[in-house]
Amino acid sequence: MSLFQIFSDGAADIPNHIAKQYDICVIPFYISLDQKIYQKELVELSLSIFYQKMIEQNVFPKTSLPPIQDYIEAFTPALESGKDIICFTITDTLSGSFQSAMTAKQMLEESYPQRKIYIENSWAATGSQYLIVREAARMQQAGYDIDAVHDYIQKAKADSRIFFLVGTLTHLEKGGRIGKVAALSGSILNIKPLIVLANGEINKAGIARSRKKAMIKLSELTKEYIQKNHFSVSDFTFTIGTTNTPEEAISFSEILKSDLPDMEFIEPFQIGATIATHTGPMTIGICMNKKFEAYLSQ
Repeated sequence: MSLFQIFSDGAADIPNHIAKQYDICVIPFYISLDQKIYQKELVELSLSIFYQKMIEQNVFPKTSLPPIQDYIEAFTPALESGKDIICFTITDTLSGSFQSAMTAKQMLEESYPQRKIYIENSWAATGSQYLIVREAARMQQAGYDIDAVHDYIQKAKADSRIFFLVGTLTHLEKGGRIGKVAALSGSILNIKPLIVLANGEINKAGIARSRKKAMIKLSELTKEYIQKNHFSVSDFTFTIGTTNTPEEAISFSEILKSDLPDMEFIEPFQIGATIATHTGPMTIGICMNKKFEAYLSQ
C-alpha cells in the first residue's frame, strides 16, 4: 500500500484542529475587503476581522481562487517524499479551483510520472466538502489505499447534501452565485429563502416566513431526503455550519433531532470567508455526508 497525502482547498472550512488531527493540507483561497489587496484566508486574514468588516462596516468582500502555483508548491513536497496525492476542491460550478488544481496536476505529472495524483471535484462546499474530506482521512487511517478513497468519493459526492438558510439574497446576488435560486425573493414580507447544494448545483428548496420556521423546514427537508431515498440516518455524519450566529447551532440541532433522533453530529463549525463572502451573514445550514462503511455492502 502506497502512502498518500490528503489536500483540500480552503472552501471546505475544515477546522484547524481537524486538519492537524488527520494531517490534511489546506490550500487557502484569497479574500479582498477593498477590491484591491487579496489576503490568504486564515493565513493573512482572520475570520474575526472578516466578519467584523462585513457586518459592522457593510463591506462586500471578493474572493480569488488558489492559483496554479499555490497547488504546485503544496503538492511538490509530498511528491518529492514519494507520496501519492488526493486533493479535494469545491464544486466546479461555484469556482475554478478544480481547474486550477487539475492544471497543477498535469504539470507535475511530467516530473513525477510514477506518482498518482487525484483531483476530486467534490460537488460540494463548506461543511459537506469538509465531511467528505474527513471521511477520506478516516479511510486512510483505517488502512485503505488511495484508489479505494477515490472510488468512495465517486459515490459519496452524489449523496452529499447541504440544506441552508441565508439572511438575505444580497450577497448571492452580488457574487453572481444566485443562479437557480433567483426566483426566491428574500426581501419581500421577511421571507427566508431556503437553498440546497446537491450534485454540485445550488437550487431553491423553499421559503419560510420566519427564521425559526425556516430551520424547521430545513429539518423537514433533511428528513424527506433520507426517507425518499430509503437511506438510513445512521449511515450519515452530520454537522451544522454557521457564519456569525454560532449560538443557533444548539437550537437548530434540537429541531433536527426531533425529526431524526438517530442523527450523529460532529461539532458545529464556523463557515469561512470564502463561502460567507457569497452567502452573507446569518447563514446556517445542515451538512450531511455518507460514511464509507455505508457503501461496503453495496
